[in-house]
Amino acid sequence: MDCEVVAERFVRPNVLELQIRSPALDTTVTVLLITPPGWRPGTDRDWPVLYLLHGGDDGPSCWLERTDIVSRAPAHPGGLLVVLPEGGRAGFYTDWRRPKSRSWHRFHIVELLSLLETRYGAGRSRAVAGVSMGGYGAVMYAARNPGMFQAVASYSGLLHTTRRGVPLLLRYFLRSVGERMNAMWGPRWSGRAVWAGHNPYRLAERLAGTRLYVAAGDGTRVPGAPPAPGDRLLERLIAPTSRDFAARMAAIGHPVCTSFGPGTHDWPSWQRELDRSWAFLVAAFTDGEKRV
Repeated sequence: MDCEVVAERFVRPNVLELQIRSPALDTTVTVLLITPPGWRPGTDRDWPVLYLLHGGDDGPSCWLERTDIVSRAPAHPGGLLVVLPEGGRAGFYTDWRRPKSRSWHRFHIVELLSLLETRYGAGRSRAVAGVSMGGYGAVMYAARNPGMFQAVASYSGLLHTTRRGVPLLLRYFLRSVGERMNAMWGPRWSGRAVWAGHNPYRLAERLAGTRLYVAAGDGTRVPGAPPAPGDRLLERLIAPTSRDFAARMAAIGHPVCTSFGPGTHDWPSWQRELDRSWAFLVAAFTDGEKRV
């Protein structure tokens, strides 16, 4: 069954808000599109697409409110369609064991992708980036769907989910928003294959043909960044998973572009990484575009 657009409206001159009824989620969710100059629905032109995934306990509009993407994207030569999808308060861009209606991977990769290509001019030249939980989702979507994305960027992503201490961190976060980890991937001790199948570190070989940008901070605030609760500690806990992942990719002969240094688990650091990785991401649309 296909998803259905139940409402659409421009909330800004080049930002289209879609309300989409999803069978995979059994509910209606919001997806924002930042449209390029000259775009219109139903056009015969296919636009390159950049997906930006939000972090836990956040939503699609965070990219509009906390970054310069609204002005940056339309300025890209040749045009670029940016997709800001809902990912759930703690959806982790995965299909949950229960309830079955929490199937975020199916919604994004099957339902939403088909809708965007059919009605909104999305082409098959794609890049994806995300912050925190969204950084994890960006890398996982590329690993589970090899060749779908030509470039991937993770900013403070959780890229080694079974590293010592990380399952406890996951459990704590999910519990803090009223979720149970066993409902997502099941018990670790009896579901090792499921956990491994949702761990970017363990899926490194499937990413060998994908351009990857991995960023993580050391817990030091960048100049001018205001304090945010837990931003330094959280980055210190999560950053080693990105470093492990980058080391794993190098070990299998496919090193990734990294940005490790000062930074915290908050938007001033992530805006800086969006700046740094922008050319890397959009180069995927001009350097030997690969169609899938």
